[in-house]
Order: sequence, then structure tokens, then C-alpha cells
Amino acid sequence: MAVNESIEGYIEAFQGEFLYSAVGKDLAVALADHLRLVEDEETGNDSEGRSKDMDLSGFDIVCRKLQESFADYVFYHILRDSNTQATMTGLVRLKCANEYMVPMERQVDVWNGMVNKNRRFVEWAMTDECPYKVEIEKNLLTPINVLNL
Repeated sequence: MAVNESIEGYIEAFQGEFLYSAVGKDLAVALADHLRLVEDEETGNDSEGRSKDMDLSGFDIVCRKLQESFADYVFYHILRDSNTQATMTGLVRLKCANEYMVPMERQVDVWNGMVNKNRRFVEWAMTDECPYKVEIEKNLLTPINVLNL
């Protein structure tokens, strides 16, 4: 349960930032509202504030196209935080009885996989199949390496 709650915390913390970077401010706000409504419906809560000026099926399509990329984005941040622990005096590198590998290479793989998915998303977003104008930030389309160059 603690692991699931931690992952859900990462999702909540990074969802808005990712959507803003992946689709632009206006669409990100509308998508976040839509996702909140979907979650409320799944949990049985009734919520107001539905964005009536955009087609919900279009939101579902965009969300479906971005879900794997967002999963990579969240996993990248989990890996980034996984080898340190915050204390009152600063960050402490975690140790364990087994050989511990710094997740930097895995982070690079996950980020670059996300970049490839984002590039495919942009290709799709430029077609007539995409119901909205999408404005993706360059950093989500830029691969990295272990030296962060």
C-alpha cells in the first residue's frame, strides 16, 4: 500500500507539470479537469466544473496518446529520487547490503523512451485526427545521456 500511495503521490505531483509541457496551458487545464471528473465518476463522487466547450471523447483520445509517455515521465522522477533520502541536514545517499547501482543509466533510457513517444505524439497531433492545437515544450522532445549533455 505504501508503494502505491507513493506512486500516486508522484502522479499527482507531476501530472499538471507534464500536461502543461506536453500540450500547452489551455489544453492542460481542460485535460486536468476532465481527468478529475473521470476519477470522480470512478470513485462515485459527483463533481461540477465540467469543461463544456471541448469534446470529452477528444480528451480521452489525447489522454490515451499521452499515458505511456506520462508513465515514463513519472518513472524518470521516481528513479531520480530513489537513491537519496532527504534529512534535516541535507540529502543522504542510501546504502544497502546488496550492490547498489545508481539509476542514472536507467533514467536516461526511460527519458529517451519518453522522448520517442512524445515525438510520435507530435506527429499524430499535426494530423487532422488530433482534435486540438497542441504546444509541446522542446525539453520533452530532447534526448539526454548519462552526462546530461
